[in-house]
Formats: sequence, structure tokens, C-alpha cells
Amino acid sequence: MLYALFIVLIVAWALAFWCTRLPRHPQMDKTRAAAPRDDTAAARLWPDITTSGLTPLPDGLDAFGARLKLIEMAQDRIDAQYYLWRADSCGDLMFHAIVEAAKRGVKVRLLFDDNATQVLEQRIAWADSHPNIEIRLFNPFAMRWCRPLSYLMHFTRLNRRMHNKALVIDGRAAVLGGRNIGNEYYNNLSKIGLFMDFDVLVAGSGAQAAQEEFESYWNSEPAWPARALLSPKLYEACEKGQEECRAVLEHSDTKTFAKLLKNSPVLADLGSGQISLRQAKVSVLYDPPNKVLGRAKRRKLLFPSLHMAMGNPKERFDIISPYFVPGRRGRNQLIRLAKDGVKIRVLTNSLASSDQPIVHTGYVGHRRKLLKAGAELYEFVNDQKVKFRRGLIGRRRRGTSPFARNKLHAKILSVDMQTVFIGTFNFDPRSLFLNTEMGVVIEDKQWAEDLHSSFQKVIPSAAWRLSIDNQRIHWHSPAQDAPAQNSTRDHDEVWTHEPYTSWWQRAVVIMGGWLPIEWLL
Repeated sequence: MLYALFIVLIVAWALAFWCTRLPRHPQMDKTRAAAPRDDTAAARLWPDITTSGLTPLPDGLDAFGARLKLIEMAQDRIDAQYYLWRADSCGDLMFHAIVEAAKRGVKVRLLFDDNATQVLEQRIAWADSHPNIEIRLFNPFAMRWCRPLSYLMHFTRLNRRMHNKALVIDGRAAVLGGRNIGNEYYNNLSKIGLFMDFDVLVAGSGAQAAQEEFESYWNSEPAWPARALLSPKLYEACEKGQEECRAVLEHSDTKTFAKLLKNSPVLADLGSGQISLRQAKVSVLYDPPNKVLGRAKRRKLLFPSLHMAMGNPKERFDIISPYFVPGRRGRNQLIRLAKDGVKIRVLTNSLASSDQPIVHTGYVGHRRKLLKAGAELYEFVNDQKVKFRRGLIGRRRRGTSPFARNKLHAKILSVDMQTVFIGTFNFDPRSLFLNTEMGVVIEDKQWAEDLHSSFQKVIPSAAWRLSIDNQRIHWHSPAQDAPAQNSTRDHDEVWTHEPYTSWWQRAVVIMGGWLPIEWLL
């Protein structure tokens, strides 16, 4: 009986594995965009192709407005690469703008990670049916209707995702940073809260480097034509995608957000050609696309290149990462730096603000040793009563409720007030070894000083400051470290456990720390 059951299980597993494997990869011509022209609107933003001009986009409305205006300005091509693209107001405003650009003759290439495209499939078929639009899915699921089974059968491959985010216009302007396309990154229409993030608009040589990054992923083995994976029925009824998009665009929330966009000074400045860009030395760094196949050599990964570009900190090292899982090796390196006199400051999510509580389990075990070594730890406040100062980081989005709940999503590194990294890279094992990541290194003292100044002004009013006393961690409320006018709290608070969490949440984190899953976080 047991032998027969064993045989049945083996046959069932083999059948499931066979049904969820990818078919033969279709033959695709490797395409490269033509050399960018000098007479496009994007080129006029920064005419010197040998240098880079850039401006920060800390505000959500500005970041989204910049994307829409650049798409509207496009004359030759639009290349977009994203980990997540929601079927919501922001997602459909972008889809609509891209299709309108294609209608006027602009060539469009869209590359989506396939992890969260289920709700987009009808829209993808609609857009992909346009002769000027081509869509590819990165590291795809073969079984479209039962993704969990595919994930189970092909965990090693499907657990690795393309986390990159880039929008490149005419090869001469790009928006890079940590934001996906969805309401939670730009406005208060999302039901899951707001994500505090950071993008940068780059023109000139930095945009060309972003174009090269896109080309390498577009022509890579893990990138599949959407038409080879989606059901033909979706393409036969592709107009349904247009109807789905139109229904969202006509919703009152979308119309309200579209009105708020008109308040974006970046959108207005781009439209008038008066956007102010500052020259800086820029390097675009990224993982090789075959990292998701487990074939990339470690010396070719983003982090070694990042370490080489930024160097070893001598005085200061600021880390802003929503998910901070340094691991034993990373923790010990930070401790050595702190003992050598380097001022270490880390801002990450608190347990209450994190959208991935399981990742918090990989962080809590390292807090005590880091604090003992002298590192400064700050955890982002998930308190709707706190109003944040304006600055490069911590700025509440214009047009949103002053009491909207915020979550940290920015990924920024700063070394010695000389060099800054802004991108998609989280300080965790998943970004190091599993997902592909990208970002921009800015070698500019003014950028680094602005970030440092913002850290000094904003963080005390937006994050819990951690301290340690006799092995006991204390969380000091923002009101203790910021002037009273910057907080609506009536009194200072010191917590001896994770603020604004239940005993059950804390117990889950403790139990999660017992599991050998840090390499997955």
C-alpha cells in the first residue's frame, strides 16, 4: 500500500513538474535601439552627451508627473522596466500615456517581471497588440492559471526576481530609483498606505547608461515575448484590456489624482523646458540578467561594483533601507567600521510600519550588537499623528492627507558625504544574491551634503531612535529628538518593546527568527 502511494506521489510530482516547465524559448532577434538623436525634447534637457545632469524626485507627485511628462515628450522610443505595475489609477494612467505615445509613432518596449502580472494580462494583450508596442515578461511562470504550483515545482528559478525599475526616453532622459508603478508609491489612493521613496531624473550620459542596462535585460534569456506565454484568447479579446483601463481612468479617484498632478512643479518645469538639472558624475550599476538563472559570477554582481565605486567609509556611512538584514558578515563589517571611528546611521522600517514583517525577523537579531558597537539605529514611525518635515527624505507627498500612514521604501547609501547611491538595492541577502537590482552612484559632494542635512533634520521627527541599556532596547519617540512644533504628540514616549505592535506580532517575529530563512529575506 505504501509502495503504491509512493509511486502515485512520484508520478503526480513528475506530471506537475512537466506541466509547469517552460516550453522551448522562442527565437527572438536581438534588438538594439538606434543611436539617440540630438534634436529631441529629451536631448534638449541636457545637450552634452558626455556628462550627466540630474535632479532629485523625493516627492511622489513630482516623480509620477515626471514620468508622464517624459512619456508625453517622447519622439522616438520609450523603454520601461519594472518589477511591479499595478492595475490601478497610476498604472492605468501610465498605460494610457504609453499607448497614446505609440499612436503617434513612438516605439515602445515594456519589460515586466512576471511575478505580479496576473491582473495585468488583459491590459498587456491590449497594449502588445499595437504595432508600435512590444512587451516581454522576465523570468516567467509557464502555468498562468496556477502560479503557486509553478512556484513550488521551480522554486530555485522563480524565487529570483527582476527588481529593477527604469524608464528611459529617447535614450537621453531616464527616471531611476526605488518606485514601482502603483498608487502606493505616488498618492493617497492606495488602501495599503503610502511608500516613502526616492527617484532621480537623469539626462545625458547617465540616461545612455540606463539605456544599455535596459538593452542587456531586454535581449537576455530570461526575457520572453508576452505573446508566447499569454493565452491567445486574451489577444482575441484585447479590447477588453482597453475597457478595463478606461473604467479605472473614469473613476473619481483617478480624476482627483490627475488634478493633483497639475500642482507638480517638476511636471510644469519639464513642460516648459525650464527644469533645473545639476551636473554630477554618474554611474549606473546593475546585476547581470542571468543572476536569476543562478549563472552570474559573484564578482559581476552589483554589490562588488557598488563597493568599488563608493569605497570604504572613513568618516560616515548612512544606510536607508526598508528591509535591513545585514547577516552576520555584514553586521560584523559594520561593527568593525564603527570601532574604527566611522559614524554608522541606519534607517529602516519599524515592525509596525513594515509591509514585510517576516523580513523584520532577519533584522532584530543584529540590533543589540550594532547598538553596542555605537551604530545609530532609527526605525520609521507608523504613526498617523506624526507630521514629517520637508526634505530630500521624509517628505510627505503633496496632495495627500497629513495623517496618511507612511512606510519607508527608499534605498539610499551615502559614504563620507562624498558619494550617494540611489536605486532598488535593499541591504539584505535577497538583493545581494537572489534578485537582480540596479541603481545610480552619484559622485557629488553637494548631493551627499543635502542627503546628510535631510537625515539630520527629518529622521528625528520621523523615526524611533533606538538605544540599549543593560541588554534592553528602548525606542525613543520622535518628540524627544525634534522640536515640539514638528510633532503633534502631547508628550515624549519611551517604549521597551516594538512600538504600536501587539504581543502576537512580536511573538511571530521571535519565532520567525528561529527559522533558517535569513538567506531568503
